[in-house]
Amino acid sequence: WSDPRRGWYDARLGDRDRYPLATIWDIVPLFESLDAVAIASPTPANRSAVTRFASGAERYLNRGLRPVPGFSPYPGDRSVATQTWFDDNGWWGLAFVNAYRATGTRRWLIDAERALAYIAAAGWDRQTGGIWWNTSHPYKAGEALAAGTLLATLLYQQTHSARYLNTARMFLAWANTAGFSAANRLYAGSNLNPTPIDYIEGPLIYAQAVLCQLTSDDGACERSSELTSTALNRFGYLLDFSPQYDAIYLQWMLALYSLNHDPTLYALAADNARDAQSRSLNGAGLYLFSWNGETLPAQDAVPGEIQTQAATSSLFAWLAVYPPPS
Repeated sequence: WSDPRRGWYDARLGDRDRYPLATIWDIVPLFESLDAVAIASPTPANRSAVTRFASGAERYLNRGLRPVPGFSPYPGDRSVATQTWFDDNGWWGLAFVNAYRATGTRRWLIDAERALAYIAAAGWDRQTGGIWWNTSHPYKAGEALAAGTLLATLLYQQTHSARYLNTARMFLAWANTAGFSAANRLYAGSNLNPTPIDYIEGPLIYAQAVLCQLTSDDGACERSSELTSTALNRFGYLLDFSPQYDAIYLQWMLALYSLNHDPTLYALAADNARDAQSRSLNGAGLYLFSWNGETLPAQDAVPGEIQTQAATSSLFAWLAVYPPPS
């Protein structure tokens, strides 16, 4: 997927589009894969790979956005009118936090702070709460809420700044009232769709587990524990949504395992990784099938997408970060 002429990655193999480069959503799992490899094995080469990628990831920063700069979908976007997604900023910010974990370079933490500042300033509805899906404000999105809440939580964990703790609590206060889907005891996909989605639940579960650990918040402790059990029952143990979604869910369930040492959570990720390793390879040796070996539906993945390969590699990489249960 490397595009030497443009100095970045294409979204698809053999891409002939006018704008072929990967968007944030296309390529965030590759960013996370590199982060996890360097965290698991902090060699100079692995840390340098994170540095090179994170430097390229800054090309998505759009200083033209208002009221503060944020990350727009395509590298080089500079217009104030560029439609921009708030969950993109959350996922990109989380990857920058992990780049900081991998390298110790504060520049990447500043990039993560920029992403959260944009979500809070432009995405949060100050009148009724919730985070919009994008700058067109079609609805309040569970993905933006999940990524933004976890980003604020991890920035608090890294900096101990009360500003980030307050932001995380503000987002969660809405999530646990107006944003909560009482019918199934999990967080809703949006304010228009109550269906829970695994990659929304995982980050919100882990965010509250971290706040439980850092602040001794009994409510966060209870919610994280209850939501974990409900999510496992709801989504099961062998996932078949689509790799780009399931990989995010498993990334943060593995992180939760590192806190509560529940071997069930490690097994959840390891079992899916075994399926992916044995079933999702195509004839060219690329991980472009679903984890159960099927061709992905067109609404989930265009053939030859970098996202599909990288989502699967990110699962392998995050499993390398955490030692298995004894």
